[in-house]
Amino acid sequence: MEVDSRWLAVFLVGAASVTQAQPPPTPAPMEPRIGRVTKVEKSTLEIDLGTRDGIGRRDSIEIATEDGSVVVPVMVALEESAQVFRPMGIEIAEGSAVRFTAARATATPLVPMRASYFGFETRIFGLPSVNGNSGGGVIGDVRLRYRAEAPVALQLRISPIGYGSGDFTRIGIGHGELGIGYDHRVFGFGASIGATVTEVEDEDTFGSYRTTLGISTGVYLRLGAIDGMHAELGFTYGYTPNGFQWVHARVDAIFPLRNRFWLVFTTSGGRTRHGMGAIGLRGSMRGNGGPGTILLTGYFGGAGIIRPGASFPRGFAGPLIGLGIEARF
Repeated sequence: MEVDSRWLAVFLVGAASVTQAQPPPTPAPMEPRIGRVTKVEKSTLEIDLGTRDGIGRRDSIEIATEDGSVVVPVMVALEESAQVFRPMGIEIAEGSAVRFTAARATATPLVPMRASYFGFETRIFGLPSVNGNSGGGVIGDVRLRYRAEAPVALQLRISPIGYGSGDFTRIGIGHGELGIGYDHRVFGFGASIGATVTEVEDEDTFGSYRTTLGISTGVYLRLGAIDGMHAELGFTYGYTPNGFQWVHARVDAIFPLRNRFWLVFTTSGGRTRHGMGAIGLRGSMRGNGGPGTILLTGYFGGAGIIRPGASFPRGFAGPLIGLGIEARF
C-alpha cells in the first residue's frame, strides 16, 4: 500500500507539536521578606535583613509605625543585618516590622520628621571687653515654643536681653516678642508683636541719640526642617521717636553632622545696642526630637554692646563664649 507523502508530512508535524515540551511557567515575583528592628541606638536602627536578602547600602527600608510607616536609608549593610538611619521626631521600638522598598526615603538627617512638643530654650553668652573699656557684659535669650499637631507654632522669644558694665558706661539691651506662624515640616513663616529697647538718632540734635522703649512688630521665615538643615531669618520693626523703622535682625542656621550632632551658626544685631555672631556645636543628650529631648550647645564667637552717641569709649567688644540648653516636653 502506497502512502501519500503529503499526509505523512502532516502527521509527523502534528506529532512533533504534541510531544514538544511546554515552556515552564513564569514564577511569580517574590514578596520582600519581612524583618524586624533588633536594636535601637542613638542615631541608627539595627535590622535583621542584610545582603542575603538583597539589601545594599543606600537602599531604602520601610518601617512600620503607630501612624503608618516611614522610609529611611540604609547606612551599613552586612550579610545577615543592616544599620539604617533612625529618624528624628518619631518613636520606633524594637520588634517593629521592616521591609525593603524601592520608594525614596521620607526621613533623612537633612529632612527629619516633624515633631509636636512644648520647648524651653535658653542661651547665655559671656563677653569680656578687649576694646580699651575695662569691663564686659552678658547677653542671653529665652524662647518658649509650642509646635502643635497641626502645622502651627506659637512662641515667646526674649532675645536679646543683656547688660554691659565698665569704668565709663553701663548699657542695657532688651527685646521681646510673641509670635504665631505656619509651621510646616520643611519651612515656616510667621509674625510677632513685642517691645524693644532701641538707640536711635535724635533728629532734633545733630550727632546725638535717644534711648527708647517702644512697641515692635516682626516677621520671620524658616527654610528647612528644624532638626535638619535649615536657616531662619527674623526682622523686627519698631515704633521710635523717628517713626516706624527697622530695629533688629537675626539669622540662625544649623547643619546636621553625625551621631546626633549639629553645627550651629547664630548672629543678631541692630538698633538694639548690640551685635553678635557665634558658631557652635549642638549635641543631643537625650530623646529623639520629640518630648523628652534635651539638647546642649556650646558657642564661640564675638560680640559688642554699644551705645552710639555716648562719650568714648562707647561700649564693650570682645570674644564671646556661650552655652545653650533646650528641653522639650
